[in-house]
Amino acid sequence: MRKTSVVQERSALVAVHMYKQFLDFQQTGLMCAEIFSRMIEDIGTVVEYLRQSFGVRNVPVQNVTYEVDSNKTLVMINILWHTISFVNRYNISPKALPRATRSPLFCGRIFALNGNYYNIIKDLNDYESQMKAMLDNEIASLYVPSEKGENTIITIRHKDNQEFPVNRIDASREFVLKVIELVCAGGQFHEQIKTKFDF
Repeated sequence: MRKTSVVQERSALVAVHMYKQFLDFQQTGLMCAEIFSRMIEDIGTVVEYLRQSFGVRNVPVQNVTYEVDSNKTLVMINILWHTISFVNRYNISPKALPRATRSPLFCGRIFALNGNYYNIIKDLNDYESQMKAMLDNEIASLYVPSEKGENTIITIRHKDNQEFPVNRIDASREFVLKVIELVCAGGQFHEQIKTKFDF
């Protein structure tokens, strides 16, 4: 009888803890979908302004486009020779960001990738290998907490994933613009084969 009550009590504690995580996970999914929907609108606006601005300068605009998948979990934007993918597909379980001075922050994640998403995950059929490919091509991530009062957090890969808090209202626009600025402000070097000369 004693064993049964101990098992029951501890199982109930686990269930309560996981129920809280489940509710946070559901809320995070709704928040990510809402912000991603606004990102789609913001990307449409950015593309339109870029087309106008390039057109005035006689730059061909046929490769300044964007495309949204039918589930509205992926947007790919082409800006001349650059392709950027924004992805809201990998929030499949509750995950958290560690905090230095308080408990971990449960949040969802929206990726910004350098390149075409479909080319990045081509021939990768499992979550682990897809996630590795995503991380290898990550430009930045937008973390969306389940708590409405919490700011979203942008991390930028080449800045050692330093965190930049952004309020929820501005998060979609700021994330889209920051990623586009990061990708388009840089340049590319010609590829060269390195050779050794023996003297």
